[in-house]
Amino acid sequence: NGKVMEFSPGVVGVELNEKKTKFGIVNVLFGNATRTAIEVEKTEPLTQVAVFNEMGIKEIIGIGSSNFAGSPVNRLHNIKVGVQSLNGILIAPNETFSMLKSLGEINAERGYRPELVIKGNKTTPEFGGGLCQVATTFFRAMLASGLPVLERQSHSYRVSYYEPPVGIDATIYDPKPDLKFLNDTGNYILIQARIEGDELVFEFWGTKDGRVAVQSEPIVFNRTSPPPAKLIETLDLPVGKKKCTERAHAGADAIFTYTITYIDGVVKTQEFKSHYKPWGEVCLIGVEKLSEPILEDGAADGDIVSNGNVATSTPPVTPIQ
Repeated sequence: NGKVMEFSPGVVGVELNEKKTKFGIVNVLFGNATRTAIEVEKTEPLTQVAVFNEMGIKEIIGIGSSNFAGSPVNRLHNIKVGVQSLNGILIAPNETFSMLKSLGEINAERGYRPELVIKGNKTTPEFGGGLCQVATTFFRAMLASGLPVLERQSHSYRVSYYEPPVGIDATIYDPKPDLKFLNDTGNYILIQARIEGDELVFEFWGTKDGRVAVQSEPIVFNRTSPPPAKLIETLDLPVGKKKCTERAHAGADAIFTYTITYIDGVVKTQEFKSHYKPWGEVCLIGVEKLSEPILEDGAADGDIVSNGNVATSTPPVTPIQ
């Protein structure tokens, strides 16, 4: 189905250097030294990965990583499902990669689990919470590989999983926003993804063509304090019972510059801006009867609060965190 089923690049080995090791042991035995070490030499793989394919897949051209420690069970599960969907994908020369297209539908049939979100005065489950961890990590691998970024959007509020640094994250939600890049390397790119403990890693394999990619340190400004906590009435909790679903987040703007210098001297620069809204703590409070809705700050009736994002009900835009 157009994916690489198994990919095992060669691994450098070690071989005992008997002569040097024996010499060290003899020195200890005759009192010329108090300790010695086993001497080894590196041995290169007998064959390189490029021998087995004609697609130009022979080396790592970029790596991206992020940490998801502290994720809820369903969020962790959804991250793993997303990783499985992307691992082994081949991107042809001059092809535009779309993360939403590659992930496919995000539903129970694809193995995703629901995460609780707040809609109006009720908590309801939605599928796909956690996929923005996948998008953010993938975005970082794109930058490290020196690939032209065609589409990227930051989260609407700061997410602790992706910091530091501030401003190098990406959000996705079907049908928009998407995460896209152009494969302009002249060879295929193979996506390799893995989870190591609490770390998510994406490796882009292909052929280095001499380009150099440089990211500036993000500049963070317009820092704003979070607003007061918000209480949302619900009939799903015992009367008087309080359950906080979102902690407060400070707002900020961030900007960094991404520069690709090609081997022929051509230089391309992209500027990535991120605007993070301040977000107050959100808590549910159990009541016997719901009060009449009160609209605040120009909000529309039916506003959705999902994973720390506020989105009006038309259109329902709820980035998957």
